[in-house]
Amino acid sequence: METVCRVCLTDPVMMFSSNKEIYVDARGMLIVILVEYKFSESLISDLTGLTQQAVNRLKNIYPDRIKRHYLLFHTLQQIHVELSTTLPQDNCDTRDL
Repeated sequence: METVCRVCLTDPVMMFSSNKEIYVDARGMLIVILVEYKFSESLISDLTGLTQQAVNRLKNIYPDRIKRHYLLFHTLQQIHVELSTTLPQDNCDTRDL
């Protein structure tokens, strides 16, 4: 979550409490990344405080949204680059979205 907040220039508290586009996008990208790392919807729900229904909605909407918006795609790539230096990558690639 720290990496997503740093790259998206968002505050972690606001990311989950605000409905402004920047925070919703950051939240969506976090969900996409957690799903790529094989986190279950229920675990993501527990970790983020979002309902399982909200997690499912973001999980289903954001891959397509990231494909259509260059800025989101570029931001997700930056997040992956930062994560690759700190976490083991499990063949996750933004081109598969």
